Amino acid sequence: DIITYSTLIDCYGKAGMLNQMEELREQMKQFNITLELQTFNSLIDCYGKVKNFDEVSRLRNEMTRLNITPDSVTFSTLIKCYGKAERFEEVNEMCHQMKQLNINPDIQAFNALIHNYGK
Repeated sequence: DIITYSTLIDCYGKAGMLNQMEELREQMKQFNITLELQTFNSLIDCYGKVKNFDEVSRLRNEMTRLNITPDSVTFSTLIKCYGKAERFEEVNEMCHQMKQLNINPDIQAFNALIHNYGK
């Protein structure tokens, strides 16, 4: 089920086992299991940690295509990822989207912003 897959994806990602993480993602597609917000959050975080920012952007676009609304965790993670990549236009866009969706930045988002712009 989705909870088991999401948990395993998160574990593989945190362990740096991206190939296994992607294999699970493919299995989900084969079984027509739709990714949910928490799974996307895990994937975005994992790819951000290995500096695969193109995949981070692709996942963000996939969320939009699937009409999955990001939450404060998603935005905090995206702000952190884009800041590491020095893609400040995207950082600003994430802040703008948060405002549009009426999502208040949490402490992680503020810390990421301070870290990004404090360089």
